[in-house]
Amino acid sequence: MFIQIAHFSKQQTTILKGLGILLIVLHNFYHNLTPVIGENEFSFSAEVFWNYCRVLQSSPEHVLRVLFSYFGHYGVQVFIFFSSYGLTRKYNQEPLITRQFLVDRIKKIYLSFLLCVALYLVLGLIKAEFLPDEKIVYWDSLLWKVLLISNFIPRQALMPVGPWWFIPFIFQVYILFPWLLKCYQKQGGKFLIFVSLVGLLLELQFNAYWIMKHLNINYTVFGHLPLVCLGMYFAKQERIDWRVLAVVIVLSLSLLLLANVEREAWVLSNVALVMIILVISTKLFKVLSTWPFIEKCLLFYGELSFHLFLVNGFLRSPFHAVAESYHIWWLDNLAALACLLFATFCAVALQRLDDKLRAIVY
Repeated sequence: MFIQIAHFSKQQTTILKGLGILLIVLHNFYHNLTPVIGENEFSFSAEVFWNYCRVLQSSPEHVLRVLFSYFGHYGVQVFIFFSSYGLTRKYNQEPLITRQFLVDRIKKIYLSFLLCVALYLVLGLIKAEFLPDEKIVYWDSLLWKVLLISNFIPRQALMPVGPWWFIPFIFQVYILFPWLLKCYQKQGGKFLIFVSLVGLLLELQFNAYWIMKHLNINYTVFGHLPLVCLGMYFAKQERIDWRVLAVVIVLSLSLLLLANVEREAWVLSNVALVMIILVISTKLFKVLSTWPFIEKCLLFYGELSFHLFLVNGFLRSPFHAVAESYHIWWLDNLAALACLLFATFCAVALQRLDDKLRAIVY
């Protein structure tokens, strides 16, 4: 028995992106509050999970900090999935000219990133006037980031602004995508399985060595090939066997549980989590239809997601300093909310400036 797949509308995709960016922003604020426990985002350690369990057991009032610190980074996976899903839905029905495709991506994302870098530099130079003993602007790191090669240089992937690791990464996806789509159209799902297995093999066999060299495959497209392929696969499906779906859901839940303590399962946790999100999203959309205010908020953040992603990483410092000064759980949460609202205001301003400059240039 087959179930018809209802593909995501633009509004539904925007809602899920809104959820994703809220997870990311709150994770970025909470995850490096003292004491820093870490998270299994780019590398794995079972001890991280048990440390969070101990924090919850001894200080349950820190539940928001723990949940967003440990799980919030999975919001990035939502964007990775919908990037490959959306591109495949678009270009599966129309010709993809690689050169024009890359030029369009540069116009859409890279120019906005350069504008944000300029604002970051202005803010950094102003801060340097008042904090002369603190290094504010990392010129070499900015150069590697603007050149989109920082993820291949030791210790530079998360410099100078942690979330910006995603910018070189997504352009790696764009460079690889035309070839992936062409091969998928010719060879079918078996090609995506092969590519996914190659990605998993690279992760399991070589990443420990690369980490010793201060590199990490998960800063690059090669560490996320299974998720990219998953988005491409779903974009072309019109129906699925319900028995296969049931098995996939059970396996995904099992992987998510094992991913907390087993590295081999953690490698696939991104794919497993996205599968669960896809399943529960149908219920989510029905619930949101009865809560129009929340739906509008998520749509707002989904439409703002890229600009909010760009600015949140370097705007949290003053709010972070307040939380670090007192170490009171309710003040941590209040500072996180204030940071979110301030970053939202700045992202709206950046978005409007971006739109005005584009109107002039184009």
